Amino acid sequence: MLIVKIFYNVLLFILIPFLMPIGYLIALKKKEDGDFFERLGFVTFPEPPEKSIWFHCASVGEVRSLKPITDMIKSYFPDLKIIVSTTTATGKQEANRLIMPCHAFLLPLENSLAVAHIIHYMNVKALITIDTELWHNLINSAAKHTKLYMLNGRMSDRSAKSYVRFSFVFAPLLKKFETIFTKSPEDTERFAAVTGSSANIKTLGNIKFQARKQKPEPKEYAYLSGQKIFAAASTHKGEEETVVDAFKKSGYAGKLVIAPRHMNRVGDVVIIAEKAGLTVSRLTEQNPDTQVIVSDRFGTLDELYTMADRIFVGGSLDQTGGHNIYEAIMFEKQICTGPNMANFREIFSIADKYKTAVTVSSADEIAKYITTTLPAADFKGFFSEIDAQQEGIMAVIKGVISDVSAG
Repeated sequence: MLIVKIFYNVLLFILIPFLMPIGYLIALKKKEDGDFFERLGFVTFPEPPEKSIWFHCASVGEVRSLKPITDMIKSYFPDLKIIVSTTTATGKQEANRLIMPCHAFLLPLENSLAVAHIIHYMNVKALITIDTELWHNLINSAAKHTKLYMLNGRMSDRSAKSYVRFSFVFAPLLKKFETIFTKSPEDTERFAAVTGSSANIKTLGNIKFQARKQKPEPKEYAYLSGQKIFAAASTHKGEEETVVDAFKKSGYAGKLVIAPRHMNRVGDVVIIAEKAGLTVSRLTEQNPDTQVIVSDRFGTLDELYTMADRIFVGGSLDQTGGHNIYEAIMFEKQICTGPNMANFREIFSIADKYKTAVTVSSADEIAKYITTTLPAADFKGFFSEIDAQQEGIMAVIKGVISDVSAG
């Protein structure tokens, strides 16, 4: 392990002078350069609290899954302040908007000294990572100075093989966690295969469909009130072409609203719609006369989901593994996805069981989903099963937070 650690950090030392300017140029292109130097450890914190808990999330989806947990902490453990780090700038933005923590910042990438400073300065009682975020120096440094937990631990079938093959790298990292709470028994088995033991690994369930929200009032999409909407949400490169093709084939008497997963792709999506011969505008232009609207404003999905008649959730026609379908189903919307839902197989299984989700694999099948009468969905059964699972999950998390807060 020591040899791996030395080799890893020597490699970082060599690469950082080259990667730093490239990373800055990428951030500048995405208009995310304002926060860039937080990634290097230059984070300005407020006055330190008596004690805090640090959550690390990759991006927007993980941040959203934290909302019920942070609400619980604020209610039951008001003296325990919350700080949130993210890997993406959009994740940080969502953390500030949705969670309103004591402080949100971009993770100092593999900066052991910065991690140690944050833990001591902010009096961090525990670092909890959401999903399988295995940053080598983050884990090693945090484990020396505070308790370390993982929520929603998961390994895909494909990644599990790599983790096992390089278990000499990953097993020591995973053993540093007090507890790894996994999404499913299958994930527990995969983690145990890497570490050689299930001593600190427990199946908890998926935290990414905990909170059911109230329907928001129309705001950003209010100008489309009274019109039918087919929403394609969290789409990736290659999926927009399929969605646009389906929309044209269907003869749908309404609007197509595309909300790409990454805001820097808005221009590309506009071009795709134009090349298909469709009239197109951006959401911020508030033009009710175009056939296609491309969302160029962050944080509008809840409103879009409540107004849409049909919904496609992206990341499921490519190899991404799908996105969180609960964010749409919680508004009692019968959605469709592609066949690749590996990241959310547990909730998709429940959705399929109660017919709240439909699987599509081509433009023709999406067109059929848009225009035909769907089988009756049992939303009551769906939510009953989800709620029963979530009560047990939250009780376990509350117990962990109680131990952390008292420590």
